[in-house]
Amino acid sequence: MKIEQKSPNRDELKMLFHQIGSEERLRLILRDFYSRMASDILVGFFFINKNPETVADKQVGFLMRAMGQSPTYRGKSPAKAHEDLPPILAGHFDRRLKILEATLREHGIPEEAIQLWVRFEGSFRAGIVG
Repeated sequence: MKIEQKSPNRDELKMLFHQIGSEERLRLILRDFYSRMASDILVGFFFINKNPETVADKQVGFLMRAMGQSPTYRGKSPAKAHEDLPPILAGHFDRRLKILEATLREHGIPEEAIQLWVRFEGSFRAGIVG
């Protein structure tokens, strides 16, 4: 059983964005990440009849707000966004974090920023894992 992680604060998330460098780079990383998720043997079934690029683009908006780069976000909360999916189990959630880490490393994101991003994503565990 994993302990829910404390989400990074706004200043840490702003620093994370500056490590990424731009909204365009964030979009590129997220499109790669969601493409990997959609083709993954353990979690790919969550993306049946879904366009990974569309999912990634929605996530860009969410992260731009979380990282202090946009004043608003009009999309669904993480818990609401996952309501219509099959139950997400702890193993699915953990697999997502591993794919995220690998994607960020391959995009040259510094290790400190990777761990910050993973901690941010991990803070949603309680609201998503069923």
